[in-house]
Amino acid sequence: MNAGPVPGRALSEDGHGRGRAPVERLDAAALRAEAVRRTGLADFGAPGHGPALDLLVQALETEARLSPAGRAEARDTLLRALCTRLWLHALPEPPVRQEPPVVLVGLPRTGSTLLHRLLAHHPALRAPRLWELLAPVTPPGVRAADLFADAERHVADLVRTAPDLARVHPTGANEPEECEHLMNTDFRNSVLGLLSYRVPTYASWLAGQDLTAAYTLHRAQLAHILARRPAPAGSRLVLKSPSHLWHLPALDRVHPGARFVVLERGREEAIGSVCGLVSAARRKRSEAVDPVEIGRDMTAATHAGLSRMYAFTTDPSVADRCLTVRFADLVADPDTTARRVVDWLGLAADGALRRRWHDHLSRNPRPEHVHPRAACGLPPAGPRPASHDPEATS
Repeated sequence: MNAGPVPGRALSEDGHGRGRAPVERLDAAALRAEAVRRTGLADFGAPGHGPALDLLVQALETEARLSPAGRAEARDTLLRALCTRLWLHALPEPPVRQEPPVVLVGLPRTGSTLLHRLLAHHPALRAPRLWELLAPVTPPGVRAADLFADAERHVADLVRTAPDLARVHPTGANEPEECEHLMNTDFRNSVLGLLSYRVPTYASWLAGQDLTAAYTLHRAQLAHILARRPAPAGSRLVLKSPSHLWHLPALDRVHPGARFVVLERGREEAIGSVCGLVSAARRKRSEAVDPVEIGRDMTAATHAGLSRMYAFTTDPSVADRCLTVRFADLVADPDTTARRVVDWLGLAADGALRRRWHDHLSRNPRPEHVHPRAACGLPPAGPRPASHDPEATS
């Protein structure tokens, strides 16, 4: 069995896009064959991923308006996912006990990154780091240091090619990051379908899918991550990704007993901020980005996602496992808000933890982000709602 190259290693000569040969048209069968060649493995597991991959590849080619760099990045992302899937089915799942996780849910741009990184400083909360999420499984003969170096190249490439995106959502190889990367292995990921690429056919299809199989692989990858870098006994994973918003019942089936921190922000304000994020993400991958189309699509996706989220979080069987955090409160007083979450989880927030929070906040000021409302065809944002209204907040 061939260990192959470091999972996800960029396909360019130096890992930064220089010296890269032109990328041919994306083809699902060719991608599968390349993953088999790289790993020396052939078992992709249950065939249910096949239609998802095929549809995503077709949409990327026919709808995404990819630039050459965008096509190369999409190819790298899909190959990374296929190689990870092969290794997941070749190596036994580690017998790691996983406590019910804490999951931050809500739209993008609702403060989840800030809260996630504060909570990650608690010794009883374990947040997966970017390098772990990019390569959750360690193939034989590959060192963790190699995987970390690969993630550092990934971040350097992001900063070089998409400085606006890196400014809006700063990250680092060893920073807590979104577990949406783990959804790629089943090729059912709302971040890919709604935010990163213009693939409306795939996004529409994904909205009606049951993601139980995707979350089963999500849980298996977390087991490999925890086996490679164990967490203290009894600690909980703290996870976050906007991709969960549309598929919470499936997540809850696979992670029973999960607790949900529901992040809310004024809906119109959130949509404006999301449009800025999506515009920056798509400009990284396409030379033909339509801001008005983004405004229209993100408005529809926001309404659908929030409707699903509130239907789930207000269900009597789930409501007592949910805590609402308002964006305005988090931004105004991150320390108090994080303490409120920690208290709700039954954990202590001692002086040492609060000093770590203060240090984090002083080193990571909140980045400025201009909402391109007019460019995206959105009306001016109205006044913030005076009281809690699930139809008015996010």
